[in-house]
Amino acid sequence: MPTTPRVRLPALLTLVLSLALGACATTGRPPAAASQSATASEPEAIDASAAAAARKAEEARYPKQELSEDMLLRFLVGDIALQRGNAALASQAWTELAQSSADPRVARRATEVAIAAGQLNQALDAASRWVAESPKSPEAHQVMVSLLIRANRLEEARPHLEALFAAQPAEVAPFLLQIHRLWDTKTDRAGALKLTQELTAPYPDMPEAHFALAVAYANNERNTDALAELDKVDALRPAWEPSLLYRAQLLEDQPADVRIAQLEQAAKLLPKSAGVHNTLARLYAENKRYPEAAASYERVLALKPDDLEAMVGSGLVAMESGDLDKAYAHLTAAEARTPAHAGSLRFYLGQISEEQQRFADAASWYERVDGELKPAAQRRLVRVYAKLDRFDDARALVAALPADTPEKQVEKAQIEAQLWREARDYPRAYTTLTEALKRHPDNADLLYDRSLVSDLNGNLPAAEADLRRYLELNPDSATGLNALGYTLVNRTDRVDEAAGYIERAIALEPDNAVILDSLGWLRFKQGRLDEAHAALARAYKQMADPEIAAHLSEVLWVQGRKSDARDVYRAALAKSPDNEVLQETGKRLGIAP
Repeated sequence: MPTTPRVRLPALLTLVLSLALGACATTGRPPAAASQSATASEPEAIDASAAAAARKAEEARYPKQELSEDMLLRFLVGDIALQRGNAALASQAWTELAQSSADPRVARRATEVAIAAGQLNQALDAASRWVAESPKSPEAHQVMVSLLIRANRLEEARPHLEALFAAQPAEVAPFLLQIHRLWDTKTDRAGALKLTQELTAPYPDMPEAHFALAVAYANNERNTDALAELDKVDALRPAWEPSLLYRAQLLEDQPADVRIAQLEQAAKLLPKSAGVHNTLARLYAENKRYPEAAASYERVLALKPDDLEAMVGSGLVAMESGDLDKAYAHLTAAEARTPAHAGSLRFYLGQISEEQQRFADAASWYERVDGELKPAAQRRLVRVYAKLDRFDDARALVAALPADTPEKQVEKAQIEAQLWREARDYPRAYTTLTEALKRHPDNADLLYDRSLVSDLNGNLPAAEADLRRYLELNPDSATGLNALGYTLVNRTDRVDEAAGYIERAIALEPDNAVILDSLGWLRFKQGRLDEAHAALARAYKQMADPEIAAHLSEVLWVQGRKSDARDVYRAALAKSPDNEVLQETGKRLGIAP
């Protein structure tokens, strides 16, 4: 369901919405206090002296009613029940009091207690008495609206909203702008549309009224009507941010280029709108147009240096683009500003540190991840601890991993095998995966991992056998096709056979940097150096991996471009000095470090 951009909540809607969400469901804070706190910071807030005068006039109208023994008893029952936590009994007592009293203060208190007790019918009965006994009280109408909406009696809410509009005309426009926030998943959408149509009918020249209709139509899957209402908004108030952003949401089923064009036009109309540029940046990123996404996020940061969405978005885009230093800078700044989302950001910062081979930093970030990403961080910590020679810590993490389902058993075996791979104990890694395969025969992931271990251990027949079985289970897997093709081109002279697998893989995933690396290495083995260079340069641009750098350096070296080869090699070696493929390539070719 489409949503709308966040804008300032009007005082009236703030109160109604808080009531609808149960914010007043506490006997310690009456609706009057909620109303005053909600409106205190608003420009339309009622002057305190005027409010006091209004209350005094209201009190003068209170009925003079004798306090009978029965009423006194019910007062006592209600308050004692509240003190002892028996909300249901308290609600019943106060409801009966309201029925026998003509005092709006009693009806108001009965309404509060019933709301706190979760007694919707009693709350409606008490609130209706409150309205009847105090028909000019905005608070009574506000509470009544919230209760009727909760009960899905939307048509009955209309006269109360109209009364509020008449009493507070300055609040009508901001209220209509966000009226949709009153509805929840249980709300009758057709009823909400009908109510919105009735409430907005008196305001044909108010942009907020047509905006409210647009949202109501969209929530009833009438997008054509919704867009027509936004056209009316644009005619009344051109270049209005809420309308432009909501139009972008309504176009979500359109091709990406249509949506991007609409937002680019919005950005021209509102060059200083952080909301428009952030939305455009997200759309660029979703479509892998990372340079444009980065530029849009930078525009936001130039306007609002502390904009959290732009900080995080810019960091993640930089991460996708391989600019890890920039990603780290933006995400660390964001992590310091948002404790609520720090767990996710620490996970990304751990990944960046790990990619940059700063394993102590990676461990520190992963250790502090909480929330839903904590299990993933724990799994990555195993490898990081192994890189730091903290094998006892790594084994303790593996031992603590759950294995109560087949999926978790497989994952645990993979992580343990990864630990032994990092320790270069390939036989033990092989045994771990083999034992897991006995319990989960023909598990494709286990077969794939065991093929990698066999390749590292120099057992080409075992590696090839596992990859062929993997492809029997997943015949269209680009990952499996690429792995088998690369193994053959890298370990054997069966280049033509390897080409068939790698070319099928690249056809499935033409922008995959790992497969582009395999294709480049294949073309190098075939003597097609220009094609090899093109594929490897493209792969390296997408992912600055040390093994891709080693392959690209070798192709450049053989092409006679030795200066370029040294530049690529030295840059990669500076970032990954311990990489074995880089070291072997440098020694074999005689490239000075």
